[in-house]
Amino acid sequence: MSQEINIQDIQTKLTASLKDLYTKSQKADEILESLQKDKKGNFTAIFQQDSGFNARANRFLPYLVELSDEVQSLPIMESENQVPKIQQILIKIKLMHEVLSQFHSLEDAPA
Repeated sequence: MSQEINIQDIQTKLTASLKDLYTKSQKADEILESLQKDKKGNFTAIFQQDSGFNARANRFLPYLVELSDEVQSLPIMESENQVPKIQQILIKIKLMHEVLSQFHSLEDAPA
C-alpha cells in the first residue's frame, strides 16, 4: 500500500512540474507559430530522435502531452517498471526545461 501512495506522491510532483512547463511551452509555441508565418523556423522537430521522446513535432506541446500521458500511466504500471519509467520521465522533463530556458533566453535577448 505504501508503494502505491509513494507513486501517487511522485505522480503529483511530476504533474506539478508539467504544469510549470505548460506555460513556457505555450508561449514558445506562439513564438514559433509567428516565426513560421514569417517564413522562419522551418524545422520538423524540436528534439532529436535519440532524445527519448516518441513525438516528432515542431512545437513543444506535443512533447508535453507525451510526458503527461506517461506520468498518468504510472499508477497502472507494473511496480518493477515504475522506477525506470520515472527516470525516463525525469530526463525528458529536464531536457524540456533546458531547451525552453534556452529558447526563452534567446527570445528575451536584445536584438
